[in-house]
Amino acid sequence: MATFAEQMLVKYEALLAASAGLDTVSVDGQSVRYADVEAKYRWWKREVAREKGERPQAASINLGGF
Repeated sequence: MATFAEQMLVKYEALLAASAGLDTVSVDGQSVRYADVEAKYRWWKREVAREKGERPQAASINLGGF
């Protein structure tokens, strides 16, 4: 069964494929700018990668210089 993040990723992929070239898109009854939809798509894509363990939960910090 797909996780919620995977379901949202599929939803935004379909929205982007169906609305190529448009300035605004209707998402769940709300009008959203196309750039915002792309940003949400990238966010859900990162979230799916985190769930699968392909992306770290937090950025690593090198403290070796101190």
